[in-house]
Amino acid sequence: MNLSSKANFKDDYENSNENSDSCGQILKCGEVSQALLFNAASVGTSIPAATITLDTSKFCNPCIIFEFTSNIIGTLFQGTLNFQLFRSCNNQLPIPIGPQFSFTRSIPVFFADMFTFFVCDCNSCLNECCTYSIVVSVGGSTPIIGNVGIFAARLAAIIVENREQDEDCYPCNKLSHKENKTILKCGTSGGAIPIAPGTLAGTTFSVSTLALNTSCLCNPGVKLEFTSNIAYTSPTTIDSTVVNFQVFKLCDNQRNPIPVGPQLVFSVPFTTVIAPVAPGFSGTSTFSFFVCDCDICHHECCTYSVVATTATVDAAVTITNARLSALAADKNCRCC
Repeated sequence: MNLSSKANFKDDYENSNENSDSCGQILKCGEVSQALLFNAASVGTSIPAATITLDTSKFCNPCIIFEFTSNIIGTLFQGTLNFQLFRSCNNQLPIPIGPQFSFTRSIPVFFADMFTFFVCDCNSCLNECCTYSIVVSVGGSTPIIGNVGIFAARLAAIIVENREQDEDCYPCNKLSHKENKTILKCGTSGGAIPIAPGTLAGTTFSVSTLALNTSCLCNPGVKLEFTSNIAYTSPTTIDSTVVNFQVFKLCDNQRNPIPVGPQLVFSVPFTTVIAPVAPGFSGTSTFSFFVCDCDICHHECCTYSVVATTATVDAAVTITNARLSALAADKNCRCC
């Protein structure tokens, strides 16, 4: 083990429970980094954008949520960038974790956009030190045009003990409150949801769901995070497309779901195409947000859902890689 690895181990252990053989939870943030791709970079060209090293040896059954954030800045950029999380443990070859997220600009433009998403890994091996990396590669079928930089790129990880009793809505009879202060639950990634031009306003789509049992917590508060990839295509540059996203919850003995947090809005960007480029444009980016739910009764099992509702649809929109996660913990008061 080198000195760098020892330092990483020390950082991971500092937040562990010294009076127990297992950790309650660990939060670790990787270093801020950047990645640059220049004009004519060919399809398949790949570079690392962010890395983080984790030691899970203090956990019996670790579950990890990774959050990636970056600021993408382009100079007359046109092309597709694919973002993929990889895991490499004990000198093994890297393996992909979670889905691939894409960023696309179909015409050369100057821009600056935030690009964020999260990925869960609840299948890591025990007693391992693993390095996780976000790798950016040139996608599509042609080399990129212009220059693009992925700046302020960073990975953060939260590790918790993945207890089987928290997987479904069953009482946690064998768990004491002192032993189970944090629950991490990651929903499954659903299939692609196409929204065709001309879809009636008010049409709803269930995008992602997650069932959460908080009966092991005395005074629970929940942070719900949603991530997705949204692709859009429009034959003209003046089409208006707006889709609203809202989290709902349905708990024990409730008849109707109730909204949680504010409504979030996605809009296909308006653009002006300059000749000789043909009218029409397309693009792909992430759409992510989080809301908090601090109004939860004790001993409740709730199903949370993200529902997309159309406002106006002139362009074709497809939602992929949609996933909802929940981080639940005891809080000291009723205020979030």
